This record gives sequence, C-alpha cells and structure tokens, in this order.
Amino acid sequence: MKKKLFLTMLLAAASFTAFAYNPYAPNSFDSVSPKSWDYQTTLALCKEGKAPDYDEKFFNRGEITRYELAGVIKNLLENNSRDGDDGASLKKLKKEYARELESLGYHEEKKKPEGTPIFEIGGDGRIRYNNDGKADGRVRIDARAHIG
Repeated sequence: MKKKLFLTMLLAAASFTAFAYNPYAPNSFDSVSPKSWDYQTTLALCKEGKAPDYDEKFFNRGEITRYELAGVIKNLLENNSRDGDDGASLKKLKKEYARELESLGYHEEKKKPEGTPIFEIGGDGRIRYNNDGKADGRVRIDARAHIG
C-alpha cells in the first residue's frame, strides 16, 4: 500500500513539472527579423549611442539571434536610466527578453525603502522511499532577516 501511495505521489510530482515546460516559448537561438519592433528599437537606441559596447556595425553583419540581441539589451539596461520614451521601450524589451537576460546574468536591483524590515523564507523538501518499505522525509528551510 505504501509503495502505491509513493508511486502515486511521484507521478503527481512529475506531472506538475511537465506542465511547467512551455513548448511555445521563443527559442533563444532563433534569428530576429530586422523588421521586428525589438530589432528596430534596439538599433535606434544603439544609433543614439546608448549602448557603449555596441554600435551600428553590430547590426550590419547579418542575422542576429535573440540571445545576441539580449546582450545588446543588457548593455542598454546597465548603462542607461529608465526615464522618458526610452524607459518605456527598455521596459518592454526587458519583459520580452526576460529569459535571455536572466541567462546572461542580468538582475535588476530592486530599490527597497530604507528602514523597512525584510524577512524572507525559502526551502525545499523531499520524500525518500527505501526498498525495505520505509519512507522518510526531509525539509530544509532557509530564513534571512534584515531590520533596517
């Protein structure tokens, strides 16, 4: 009975992770059309000199992938303030390329008001089933507190 219960729980856990995969998500290595809004917006910002590591010549070399365009967007986000029209377009680009930016190591610093307490809890758990019919569980909880 315990074995059936364990296998049922294992199957349920596996099915939840299967639903997390999105087959319709854009591939990072698909080429970006020069006529698309994201390509045009990034090119316009590079022409204005807002991406110090990239210039117009980068776009003249032919097709670029989403991952390469995300590198340019990362450079734009790290070197510019987000105000005015550029801020709105950068915000839209950041939302569209969130996966690629995360893989490139871009993390936006969230400004938290000073003096507010911060308390975070996180962790994981697992269930192990042995061949002799015994099951045990483990839970690990991490906590971090900061009082300003």
